Amino acid sequence: MTQIVADAEQARQLGAADGPVQVVDEKGTVIGVCTPITVPHSPYSREEIERRREEMRKHPEKGKSLAEVWKTIYEKYVGDEVEPLVVKKGNAVG
Repeated sequence: MTQIVADAEQARQLGAADGPVQVVDEKGTVIGVCTPITVPHSPYSREEIERRREEMRKHPEKGKSLAEVWKTIYEKYVGDEVEPLVVKKGNAVG
């Protein structure tokens, strides 16, 4: 993908847009459409995230393994619709 660097004013204008923006040249001819992205922000502060990390470092037994997390996701959101994917020693087994 080709990248074009916007100057500070263009970046400000694009950042203020609440939807797609027509990009035009000096004659008003449309040369493109830009859809600005919004980056979601975590509902947790950096301090809260760090506090939770420290808690897990001190008490790793309170955490869950990745396998346990996937099992919870599977049970909660997938159910009986699909067979779970189980990975054993580097091989995917259905």
